Amino acid sequence: MLELTLGQARRLHLAAQGLLRPSRRRARKSDLVATIRRLALLQIDTIHIVSRSPYLVLHSRLGDYSRDWLDEALAAGQIGECWAHEACFVPAEDLPLHRRHMDERSGHWAHRMAQRSAQSDAEGMAAVEARIAAAGACRSVDFTDTGPGQGGWWGWKSEKRWLEALFHLGRVMVTRRQAFQRVYDLPERVLRDSALLDGWRNPPPADHVRSRFIEDAVRALGVARPAWLADYHRLQPRVDEGELRERLAERLLEVRVQGLEGPCFV
Repeated sequence: MLELTLGQARRLHLAAQGLLRPSRRRARKSDLVATIRRLALLQIDTIHIVSRSPYLVLHSRLGDYSRDWLDEALAAGQIGECWAHEACFVPAEDLPLHRRHMDERSGHWAHRMAQRSAQSDAEGMAAVEARIAAAGACRSVDFTDTGPGQGGWWGWKSEKRWLEALFHLGRVMVTRRQAFQRVYDLPERVLRDSALLDGWRNPPPADHVRSRFIEDAVRALGVARPAWLADYHRLQPRVDEGELRERLAERLLEVRVQGLEGPCFV
C-alpha cells in the first residue's frame, strides 16, 4: 500500500481545494462556476463580520473577482441552491442528486420543519405556491404577514416558514438572490433544461447519489479518511473503509498517511 508523508497529504488536500498555488492570471467569470464544481458545494452562511463566507471562500481561490459573478451564475442557472452540507450553492447539473438527498434527510431540522408545515399549514403553503405560480418569482418580504411568527431563534413569519418548507420539499426553488435575499420561483421556471427538470422531479436512486457524493468528496478533499467523507454532504449512515473498498474499488486508491490511524483514500 502506498504511504504518504503528512506533508504530501497536506499538499494533496490544498491542491484539491485550489489553495496550493496562487492563480497566474486574473479571474474570469467562468472560473467561479469551475471553482464550485471543483469543491462540489459552496456553503452559504449569512452571519458575517468582514464579508459573507461564500465570497471569502471564492476570494481565497480566485483572488480579486467581482462578487456579482456569484449572483449572475445563480440567475443564469449555472449553479443552484439547496441543502447539502448545509445551505449551499452547487453545480446546476448536480441538483437532481441533491433533490434525492434532501428527501432522504429525515433527521435534518429543515426536513422536520417542512414536514410539520406540510401537515399543519397545507392551505397556507398552497396559497403561497399559487401566488408564485400566478404572479411570478418573489421574496418572503413580498408577503404581508397574515399570522403570528413561530417565535424561537428566528421569529419567522408564517409566509417565510412556508416558503422555507416549499423550498425543502422541492416545490419551489431559488431563482436568484436580491441583496442576498432568496427569490423563489417554480422549478419549471428555474430549471430551463428539460432533462434537468425531469431529474429534479424524478431524482436518481439514493444508492447512486451516495456513491457520487462519496467520490465527489474524495476528489474535493484530495485525500480523506472515511469519517471525513460522510460529513462533506452530511451522509447517513457514516462511511467506513469497508464500504469504500466495495463501492468504489476501481475509482479510489487506498493509502496510508504517516501519523494518521487507519486507511485514507485518494
